[in-house]
Amino acid sequence: MTDWTEFTERLADQLAVLPAGAIVKIVEAGLPPGHQRFAQFAQTDSELLAELVGDEFLDPSARPGETGHRSITETGWQEPDSDHGPYWWIELPWPVTSAIYRQLAAMVVTGLRDAFRITDPGSLTYTAWNNNADERDLDLPLLGLARQV
Repeated sequence: MTDWTEFTERLADQLAVLPAGAIVKIVEAGLPPGHQRFAQFAQTDSELLAELVGDEFLDPSARPGETGHRSITETGWQEPDSDHGPYWWIELPWPVTSAIYRQLAAMVVTGLRDAFRITDPGSLTYTAWNNNADERDLDLPLLGLARQV
């Protein structure tokens, strides 16, 4: 997959069918620690928490910089704080409408593509499991991404 529009649609569709207990991490493949920019999600019985990697985990060259930070906040992400740790975050009550899933997916793409400068969604992989099912792996075929090895 090389198209951000397609990835946005696929991500929205996949988020809409996550079971309670799902933990999902979408990360750049093959990069060393300090360079892996990512988004992650936690689905509970009552909310969906989405996060983008914070500067604390990234080498200066991989950080979004002032322009990237502005792009992230203008899209609707909340700044890292003491309650959510070093991640950009948003919490949504669950369930939400398909329009909200599309909006969240667009926020993720803005963060990864525009702020963190990831040029190709094909460079992303995922890992996912269900905390409510003995941490059993979750397959996410709607994403169109390879599972992280």
